[in-house]
Amino acid sequence: MDHVLELATAMQRYAELADAAFGNEPVPSCPGWTVDDLTGHLGTMHRWSASILLSGQRLDEPVGVTITEPRADWYAPTAAALLEVVRAVSADEPTPNFARVHETAAFWPRRQTHETTIHVVDAGLALGLGPDGTPISPELAADGVDEVLGVFLPRMTARGQRPHLEGRVRFVATDTGRTWVVGESPDAMRTPILLFAGEADADADGEVSGTAIDLYLGLWGRVERERLTTSGAGRDLVRGPLVP
Repeated sequence: MDHVLELATAMQRYAELADAAFGNEPVPSCPGWTVDDLTGHLGTMHRWSASILLSGQRLDEPVGVTITEPRADWYAPTAAALLEVVRAVSADEPTPNFARVHETAAFWPRRQTHETTIHVVDAGLALGLGPDGTPISPELAADGVDEVLGVFLPRMTARGQRPHLEGRVRFVATDTGRTWVVGESPDAMRTPILLFAGEADADADGEVSGTAIDLYLGLWGRVERERLTTSGAGRDLVRGPLVP
Protein backbone atom coordinates (compact mmCIF):
# COMPACT_ATOMS: atom_id res chain seq x y z
CA MET A 1 0.00 0.00 0.00
CA ASP A 2 1.22 3.49 -0.86
CA HIS A 3 0.69 5.28 2.44
CA VAL A 4 1.95 8.57 1.05
CA LEU A 5 -0.74 8.52 -1.64
CA GLU A 6 -3.38 7.46 0.88
CA LEU A 7 -2.26 10.24 3.23
CA ALA A 8 -2.53 12.86 0.50
CA THR A 9 -6.04 11.67 -0.36
CA ALA A 10 -7.18 11.72 3.27
CA MET A 11 -5.70 15.19 3.80
CA GLN A 12 -7.57 16.51 0.77
CA ARG A 13 -10.84 15.08 2.05
CA TYR A 14 -10.28 16.55 5.48
CA ALA A 15 -9.43 19.98 4.04
CA GLU A 16 -12.65 19.94 2.01
CA LEU A 17 -14.76 19.10 5.07
CA ALA A 18 -13.02 21.68 7.25
CA ASP A 19 -13.58 24.31 4.58
CA ALA A 20 -17.28 23.41 4.37
CA ALA A 21 -17.75 23.68 8.15
CA PHE A 22 -18.42 26.78 10.19
CA GLY A 23 -15.94 25.40 12.73
CA ASN A 24 -18.18 25.44 15.79
CA GLU A 25 -20.00 22.19 14.96
CA PRO A 26 -19.69 19.65 17.80
CA VAL A 27 -17.89 16.41 16.91
CA PRO A 28 -20.01 13.59 18.40
CA SER A 29 -17.19 11.03 18.25
CA CYS A 30 -14.80 13.39 20.10
CA PRO A 31 -16.90 14.68 23.03
CA GLY A 32 -16.23 18.30 23.92
CA TRP A 33 -14.54 19.09 20.60
CA THR A 34 -15.71 21.25 17.73
CA VAL A 35 -14.56 20.95 14.13
CA ASP A 36 -12.10 23.78 14.83
CA ASP A 37 -10.67 21.79 17.76
CA LEU A 38 -10.40 18.71 15.55
CA THR A 39 -8.62 20.68 12.84
CA GLY A 40 -6.15 22.13 15.33
CA HIS A 41 -5.43 18.69 16.75
CA LEU A 42 -4.91 17.05 13.37
CA GLY A 43 -2.64 19.80 12.09
CA THR A 44 -0.62 19.67 15.30
CA MET A 45 -0.17 15.91 14.88
CA HIS A 46 1.06 16.56 11.33
CA ARG A 47 3.62 19.05 12.65
CA TRP A 48 4.76 16.64 15.35
CA SER A 49 5.23 13.82 12.85
CA ALA A 50 7.15 16.06 10.47
CA SER A 51 9.42 17.23 13.29
CA ILE A 52 10.30 13.66 14.26
CA LEU A 53 10.94 12.66 10.66
CA LEU A 54 13.20 15.66 10.02
CA SER A 55 15.11 15.49 13.31
CA GLY A 56 15.31 11.73 13.74
CA GLN A 57 14.71 12.39 17.45
CA ARG A 58 12.09 11.13 19.90
CA LEU A 59 9.97 14.21 20.63
CA ASP A 60 7.06 14.85 22.98
CA GLU A 61 3.75 15.93 21.49
CA PRO A 62 3.88 19.71 20.96
CA VAL A 63 2.08 22.14 23.21
CA GLY A 64 1.35 25.82 22.70
CA VAL A 65 1.11 25.59 18.91
CA THR A 66 -0.16 28.85 17.40
CA ILE A 67 -3.08 28.08 15.11
CA THR A 68 -4.14 30.92 12.87
CA GLU A 69 -7.71 31.63 11.84
CA PRO A 70 -9.58 30.44 9.91
CA ARG A 71 -8.33 27.04 10.89
CA ALA A 72 -9.18 25.45 7.55
CA ASP A 73 -6.72 27.85 5.90
CA TRP A 74 -4.08 26.97 8.50
CA TYR A 75 -4.60 23.25 8.00
CA ALA A 76 -3.94 23.05 4.26
CA PRO A 77 -0.30 24.28 4.26
CA THR A 78 0.39 22.35 7.47
CA ALA A 79 -0.73 19.15 5.76
CA ALA A 80 1.28 20.01 2.64
CA ALA A 81 4.39 20.48 4.76
CA LEU A 82 4.09 16.97 6.21
CA LEU A 83 3.64 15.51 2.73
CA GLU A 84 6.84 17.16 1.58
CA VAL A 85 8.69 15.72 4.58
CA VAL A 86 7.47 12.14 4.15
CA ARG A 87 8.47 12.30 0.48
CA ALA A 88 11.92 13.60 1.40
CA VAL A 89 12.82 11.03 4.08
CA SER A 90 13.61 7.49 2.99
CA ALA A 91 11.05 5.00 4.32
CA ASP A 92 13.76 2.74 5.76
CA GLU A 93 15.63 5.50 7.61
CA PRO A 94 15.84 4.74 11.37
CA THR A 95 13.27 6.99 13.02
CA PRO A 96 11.76 6.76 16.52
CA ASN A 97 8.06 6.63 17.30
CA PHE A 98 5.86 6.67 20.39
CA ALA A 99 5.09 2.95 20.18
CA ARG A 100 8.76 1.93 19.98
CA VAL A 101 7.94 -0.63 17.29
CA HIS A 102 8.87 -0.66 13.60
CA GLU A 103 11.15 2.34 14.20
CA THR A 104 11.75 3.46 10.65
CA ALA A 105 10.41 6.50 8.84
CA ALA A 106 7.73 4.32 7.20
CA PHE A 107 5.85 4.24 10.52
CA TRP A 108 4.83 7.89 10.24
CA PRO A 109 3.05 8.13 6.88
CA ARG A 110 1.10 5.04 7.85
CA ARG A 111 0.22 6.48 11.27
CA GLN A 112 -0.78 9.82 9.81
CA THR A 113 -2.83 8.14 7.09
CA HIS A 114 -4.98 6.48 9.73
CA GLU A 115 -4.97 9.52 12.02
CA THR A 116 -6.30 11.60 9.15
CA THR A 117 -8.75 9.00 7.85
CA ILE A 118 -10.38 8.57 11.25
CA HIS A 119 -10.64 12.33 11.66
CA VAL A 120 -12.19 12.61 8.20
CA VAL A 121 -14.88 10.31 9.59
CA ASP A 122 -15.14 12.55 12.67
CA ALA A 123 -15.55 15.69 10.57
CA GLY A 124 -18.14 13.93 8.45
CA LEU A 125 -20.09 12.96 11.56
CA ALA A 126 -20.00 16.59 12.71
CA LEU A 127 -21.44 17.63 9.35
CA GLY A 128 -24.17 15.00 9.43
CA LEU A 129 -22.71 12.58 6.89
CA GLY A 130 -22.86 9.50 9.10
CA PRO A 131 -20.09 6.93 9.61
CA ASP A 132 -20.67 5.45 6.15
CA GLY A 133 -20.31 8.81 4.42
CA THR A 134 -16.52 8.56 4.17
CA PRO A 135 -15.15 6.43 1.31
CA ILE A 136 -12.66 3.94 2.74
CA SER A 137 -11.29 1.04 0.72
CA PRO A 138 -11.29 -2.44 2.28
CA GLU A 139 -7.52 -2.53 1.75
CA LEU A 140 -6.99 0.66 3.74
CA ALA A 141 -9.41 -0.52 6.42
CA ALA A 142 -7.57 -3.84 6.77
CA ASP A 143 -4.29 -1.98 7.14
CA GLY A 144 -5.92 0.11 9.87
CA VAL A 145 -7.07 -3.02 11.70
CA ASP A 146 -3.52 -4.33 11.51
CA GLU A 147 -2.21 -1.08 13.00
CA VAL A 148 -4.65 -1.07 15.91
CA LEU A 149 -3.90 -4.68 16.81
CA GLY A 150 -0.16 -4.49 16.30
CA VAL A 151 0.54 -0.98 17.62
CA PHE A 152 -2.24 0.34 19.81
CA LEU A 153 -3.08 -2.68 21.97
CA PRO A 154 0.51 -2.75 23.31
CA ARG A 155 0.49 1.06 23.45
CA MET A 156 -2.65 1.11 25.60
CA THR A 157 -1.10 -1.46 27.93
CA ALA A 158 2.02 0.71 28.31
CA ARG A 159 -0.26 3.64 29.18
CA GLY A 160 -1.83 1.63 32.02
CA GLN A 161 -5.05 0.89 30.09
CA ARG A 162 -4.59 -2.76 29.19
CA PRO A 163 -7.36 -4.03 26.88
CA HIS A 164 -9.56 -6.77 28.34
CA LEU A 165 -7.86 -9.74 26.70
CA GLU A 166 -7.89 -13.25 28.09
CA GLY A 167 -6.36 -15.90 25.88
CA ARG A 168 -6.42 -15.50 22.11
CA VAL A 169 -8.89 -13.60 19.93
CA ARG A 170 -9.26 -14.04 16.18
CA PHE A 171 -10.36 -11.07 14.03
CA VAL A 172 -11.88 -11.88 10.66
CA ALA A 173 -12.62 -9.44 7.83
CA THR A 174 -15.54 -11.19 6.19
CA ASP A 175 -15.17 -9.38 2.86
CA THR A 176 -11.43 -9.68 2.32
CA GLY A 177 -10.59 -12.98 4.02
CA ARG A 178 -7.94 -11.34 6.18
CA THR A 179 -7.45 -12.87 9.63
CA TRP A 180 -5.56 -11.61 12.67
CA VAL A 181 -4.95 -13.33 16.00
CA VAL A 182 -4.15 -11.38 19.15
CA GLY A 183 -2.73 -13.08 22.23
CA GLU A 184 -0.91 -12.37 25.46
CA SER A 185 2.84 -11.88 25.64
CA PRO A 186 4.75 -13.60 28.49
CA ASP A 187 5.63 -10.30 30.22
CA ALA A 188 4.26 -9.30 33.62
CA MET A 189 1.47 -7.21 32.04
CA ARG A 190 0.47 -10.02 29.67
CA THR A 191 0.57 -7.37 26.96
CA PRO A 192 -1.80 -8.05 24.06
CA ILE A 193 0.27 -8.54 20.93
CA LEU A 194 -0.44 -9.45 17.33
CA LEU A 195 0.50 -13.10 16.89
CA PHE A 196 -0.64 -13.73 13.35
CA ALA A 197 -1.90 -11.85 10.31
CA GLY A 198 -2.77 -13.43 7.00
CA GLU A 199 -5.47 -15.41 5.24
CA ALA A 200 -5.39 -18.69 7.15
CA ASP A 201 -7.57 -19.83 10.04
CA ALA A 202 -6.16 -20.09 13.55
CA ASP A 203 -7.30 -21.44 16.91
CA ALA A 204 -8.65 -18.84 19.34
CA ASP A 205 -10.74 -18.39 22.49
CA GLY A 206 -13.05 -15.89 20.84
CA GLU A 207 -13.70 -14.06 17.61
CA VAL A 208 -14.57 -10.62 16.28
CA SER A 209 -15.80 -10.48 12.70
CA GLY A 210 -17.24 -7.98 10.27
CA THR A 211 -16.32 -6.25 7.06
CA ALA A 212 -12.86 -4.72 7.04
CA ILE A 213 -14.39 -1.24 7.25
CA ASP A 214 -16.67 -2.15 10.17
CA LEU A 215 -13.73 -3.74 11.99
CA TYR A 216 -11.61 -0.64 11.41
CA LEU A 217 -14.23 1.89 12.45
CA GLY A 218 -15.46 -0.36 15.26
CA LEU A 219 -11.99 -0.67 16.80
CA TRP A 220 -11.72 3.14 16.70
CA GLY A 221 -15.21 3.51 18.18
CA ARG A 222 -16.59 5.34 15.13
CA VAL A 223 -19.42 2.87 14.54
CA GLU A 224 -21.48 0.95 17.04
CA ARG A 225 -19.61 -2.19 18.00
CA GLU A 226 -22.91 -4.03 17.61
CA ARG A 227 -22.09 -3.95 13.89
CA LEU A 228 -19.44 -6.55 14.73
CA THR A 229 -20.14 -10.20 15.44
CA THR A 230 -18.36 -11.29 18.61
CA SER A 231 -17.98 -14.46 20.63
CA GLY A 232 -16.08 -15.66 23.70
CA ALA A 233 -13.05 -13.57 24.64
CA GLY A 234 -13.66 -11.34 21.63
CA ARG A 235 -16.85 -9.99 23.21
CA ASP A 236 -14.97 -8.75 26.27
CA LEU A 237 -12.08 -7.36 24.25
CA VAL A 238 -14.18 -5.00 22.11
CA ARG A 239 -15.94 -3.63 25.20
CA GLY A 240 -12.73 -2.32 26.72
CA PRO A 241 -10.18 0.38 25.88
CA LEU A 242 -8.55 -0.31 22.54
CA VAL A 243 -7.22 3.05 21.35
CA PRO A 244 -6.48 6.42 23.01
